[in-house]
Amino acid sequence: MKFSISTHGLYPAKIENVLEFIDRVNFRYLEIVKEYPYYNLTSDDLSSYDFTYSIHSPISDINIASHMDKIRKSSIREIEDSFRMANDIDAKKVVVHPGNISPMAYKFTDKILDYNTDSLIKCQSLAEEYGVLMCLENMPLVDGLLYSNLDALFEFVENSLHSAVCLDVGHAHTNGFSIDDMFSFRDIHHVHLSDNDGSYDMHDALGSGDIDFKKVFDVLEAKNYDEIVVIEVKSLSNIYKSIDYLKNIGMI
Repeated sequence: MKFSISTHGLYPAKIENVLEFIDRVNFRYLEIVKEYPYYNLTSDDLSSYDFTYSIHSPISDINIASHMDKIRKSSIREIEDSFRMANDIDAKKVVVHPGNISPMAYKFTDKILDYNTDSLIKCQSLAEEYGVLMCLENMPLVDGLLYSNLDALFEFVENSLHSAVCLDVGHAHTNGFSIDDMFSFRDIHHVHLSDNDGSYDMHDALGSGDIDFKKVFDVLEAKNYDEIVVIEVKSLSNIYKSIDYLKNIGMI
């Protein structure tokens, strides 16, 4: 396994400070959330270090399932720009969120689901054009968020989308999925790690909630998973706690 850290917990530190931190804690993988102040990074901005990158497409103000045409199309363009940036900095994977049902759209959810499907298929096509792997992420149990149900996500990816999956362990835990069920799909090529108590998506430090991460790693090792797992927690202190936890259980 290749352990990475997300800029989520370092936000909004300057990129040079982020890179210095990643080097100082002896990691060699970084996931960049493509929002300010990391919105327009180039390979030159990252050239001081020989890290391997992944990109998380923007989260704020994005809805690829919006019934507002301009918002939906603009959201797709933002994701496309994540693919472009990934290509520029040689990041092989881009994490993408599905859309959501906005308050006024509950009267025509079937249409929203169609928009979501069409947008994701378009995004997958764009990812292929830019030579990157799109990893569709499962969502936490929050009203209106699509694909919080892993079974539905896995079925959609296998039968219609043909992309990869980013399995967010914390999100799946809020939906009550067992660890074995979380990793039952063969096309999981990226993993997000954070802890919670099952009630909501806390993005707490590993080992601070009730997720059995030892079993998570046992399952991944049994599947010969040799790709990136990202520490995606909410603060710098939670990053340090997560690193200490991983050291204590012998993972790093």
